[in-house]
Amino acid sequence: MSIQSDDLKPSPPAPRSLGSTFMDRVGIRNPTAAIQLAFALVVAIAASPYLTLAGALVWFCWIVLLLVVDGVLSRTLTGRPRVVAKPVFEFLLVSSFCLLGLRLLMGFDGPAQTLGMATIAFMLALKLVVETLPPGRFWINVIPPTLSASAFELSKAIKNAQGGQTDLMVTNLGTLVLIILIVLIVRAAIIRRRTGWNRVNSEIRANALRAREAHKIALLAEQLAGTGHFRLSDNLATADFSDGMYAIHGFDHGVEKPGVQDLFNLYNESDREKLTRLIHETVRTCKPNRAEARFRRRDGRERIILCQTSPEVSPTGQVTAILGVSMDITEARLREEALMESEARIRMLTDHVTDMILWITEGGRILYASPSVQALGFEPEDLLGHRLSSFVEPADVGAAQQLLHQVFGDKAPDGEVTGEFRFRTRGAAGREVWMEGLASSVRDPKALTRSAVFNFRDVTRRRELEADLRLAKARAEAAAQAKSEFLANMSHEVRTPLTGVIGFSTLLSETPDLPAQAHHYIRKVIASGEALLTVVNDILDFSKLEAGQLELDPAPFPLRGFLEDVAGLFSAQVEARGLRLEVKVAEDAPQYLMADRARLQQVLANLLSNAIKFTEKGVIRIQARYDQVQRKLEVAVSDSGVGIHPDAAGRLFQRFTQADGSISRRYGGTGLGLSICRQLTELMGGGIEVISAPGAGSTFTFTILAPPADAAVDAAMNPEVSPTAVAMADEMSRILVVDDLEANRELLRALLLAAGQHGMEEAASGPEAIAMAMRQPYDIILMDLQMPGMDGFAAARAIRQLSKENAATPIIALSANVLAEHVDEAQQAGMNDHVGKPIVPARLFATLNRWSGVRLQTPADADPRGA
Repeated sequence: MSIQSDDLKPSPPAPRSLGSTFMDRVGIRNPTAAIQLAFALVVAIAASPYLTLAGALVWFCWIVLLLVVDGVLSRTLTGRPRVVAKPVFEFLLVSSFCLLGLRLLMGFDGPAQTLGMATIAFMLALKLVVETLPPGRFWINVIPPTLSASAFELSKAIKNAQGGQTDLMVTNLGTLVLIILIVLIVRAAIIRRRTGWNRVNSEIRANALRAREAHKIALLAEQLAGTGHFRLSDNLATADFSDGMYAIHGFDHGVEKPGVQDLFNLYNESDREKLTRLIHETVRTCKPNRAEARFRRRDGRERIILCQTSPEVSPTGQVTAILGVSMDITEARLREEALMESEARIRMLTDHVTDMILWITEGGRILYASPSVQALGFEPEDLLGHRLSSFVEPADVGAAQQLLHQVFGDKAPDGEVTGEFRFRTRGAAGREVWMEGLASSVRDPKALTRSAVFNFRDVTRRRELEADLRLAKARAEAAAQAKSEFLANMSHEVRTPLTGVIGFSTLLSETPDLPAQAHHYIRKVIASGEALLTVVNDILDFSKLEAGQLELDPAPFPLRGFLEDVAGLFSAQVEARGLRLEVKVAEDAPQYLMADRARLQQVLANLLSNAIKFTEKGVIRIQARYDQVQRKLEVAVSDSGVGIHPDAAGRLFQRFTQADGSISRRYGGTGLGLSICRQLTELMGGGIEVISAPGAGSTFTFTILAPPADAAVDAAMNPEVSPTAVAMADEMSRILVVDDLEANRELLRALLLAAGQHGMEEAASGPEAIAMAMRQPYDIILMDLQMPGMDGFAAARAIRQLSKENAATPIIALSANVLAEHVDEAQQAGMNDHVGKPIVPARLFATLNRWSGVRLQTPADADPRGA
């Protein structure tokens, strides 16, 4: 590396005559003023990179103006005006130089500070050494540079003290004291220079010693800061390196004396060229420059330095040397690279994540927004500095503020604070987007939440699905309600005509001297009506099971007696087909069990009905046994009928399904019976299964959960009148029948007459029944529920409240509304029992016998079954 001598040659100076002519024209003839003008020009040029060219030019013009005015005043004023004016302009001139120097010292680093200090030092030296001034003018001229240099050193000392750099602070304070001492000592030396040269020399030696000490402190500061300085002069022939430079490059200054080339050999070719260009550029531009370079120390470690160079220019403008400072910035660069790599990874994540990430202050202002906010039509910078509420739907601002309050009020642990509200989008669409926010607190060293990171996820689709589900649920509930109402109405409408069909057919069948063929036809009509009633009952039961509305009513019952009673119901059918029905109960089975007797009878009756239907000859068996461990009753119904193919057996318990299509044509049925049996047994905690083969008969086995019951509950099963009833002496009951249909009243009249009851009276509406109940007492009131105008519920309530004669009369609901809710409503209206339509004479007479001769003590005790 070398610097050509041509690079160091200054530009030819301007002709002397021109400069002299110019100074003569502006009135500057004083040599000191000429020195100040030349120095002002150099300072203005050197400071232009920092003050801008315009600022440097304005300052230079101001100095010229002060010099010209000072020269004019020196030539024109005398006496007292001159004594007053001269110090003022001298003070302005010195202060202008010092203010510029202080500006460079305080506002810039490196060469600018050197220039600023040089400016102040120049004026201080000029006033101390060159000019011999009276004491008053001396202090006026010395105070500005002294204060400027002192202010700079004092500010640096304070800054270093705050940064913990005590050694630098000591250096600054020493320099400050040095400046003040120099001013005082040099002034005293000048005053006494003719009489105190010895004393002056001793002071100079003392100052030199302090300077060496200051230099040592500076070198120590170099070591602590990892810096070093150098000076290149005489076209690189002379190179001075500080100890810090040797330490940076791994040389031991006490042993080795490396030169420029020794240090340059540690750099690779590209970095040597970079440093060469740095030096040439400094020489060419006469301006400070800096560059980074990599090298390998003597111990093999790779390091990075930042090199700052500044030219040393002679008064003729020639670069005589290059001053430089090098700093080891390896660790700083490594930290920067690690930070950049970390930021790159974080940015990569935030740029590709689909969730919207916001960093929000305690006041709700957004400090950071991930690029995913573009999904809302915004750019990240559109959100920065704004409040979160500015982008939330006005109706949901309260929810957003509540979420912020929970986070910054530490109302919940980190990671558990969530909230949902709508964000506004920007653009033509202008849609609302539901966002779910999850917050994580950012805490200070005192564990106080100062900001929080929110992760917002688009849950609009989920919200829409939830709304659709709610709507679908409402529609399903409405459909279920409509279905229930439809089934109830259809049941009522079908049962009402069946009442007449079955009732009158039964009466007709009992007519004496009826021809055999007519009797046969009548039995067919009765059987068809009962089959239709079975279909209606199956449909209602299946609907209630599907809707989950069927509730069990467990009660104690005797196992053997129950099985024999159910078998007895089918004895006539069994004998008619020439079959044999057997009942067998295991010896270890409990005598009494707790279960819903009615539903158990429904299952068993359905299985017996099917067994009889599909068996032409042979035997049908009912076998029962009990599992003491699981507390389950197991009942098997087996027959010797046609049997079922194994492939079809799996479909038997599905709704509307039979073994094959020919069965419904040959034997009839809806295909709901076995499906209802399956659901009832499962509802009672058990199940049902079948074992069968074509031609070998079938065995249907079901289980239910039935805990053993105490034998003392036998009284609870007694269908007699409850202890709260009091028997009447009348042998014939007076019965009031309330029904809006004439056919139903006629049927009941015929049935009651056939049973020997002649005390029946009729009412065709609710108000008519109330009026009759107000006039005379009745033993029993049969009340239809569904009547136009006033229904049976309202009529029953009115009778209980208004009629003293019939307030304690048993009221029996007589209606085609047989659903559980209708029975419960009838009981709440004050009715004591319920007989469903179509009327089965045996059931009607059993109910009348149960309530005949009963007077209730209170309306609340009006159920002789203990219901």
